[in-house]
Amino acid sequence: MTPTPTSPPTSNSAPTPTLPIEALSLTIESYVACTKCAAELADIEPKQSLQDYAQIDVGFTRWGIQVWCRRHRANIVHIDFGGAQLPADFRRLETS
Repeated sequence: MTPTPTSPPTSNSAPTPTLPIEALSLTIESYVACTKCAAELADIEPKQSLQDYAQIDVGFTRWGIQVWCRRHRANIVHIDFGGAQLPADFRRLETS
């Protein structure tokens, strides 16, 4: 299925979703992590997952999207959209 382009939102309509509903499930193929958190976690007992240990914030900036480590108060990655307004799908899909 080929995604359809998002039409510009008007005051009375939400953008048309661009992704198939299956894409709203957990489809992450490569996780983003703080390298300092990962290094610390290797020495911590009892063992825990990086997902549980990390304290990560993700959000939009004027340049794009930033991933921030709260534990180390450090940037993990900042993706520059280069001024482009990319389509985004904010529909919520909950799994049980």
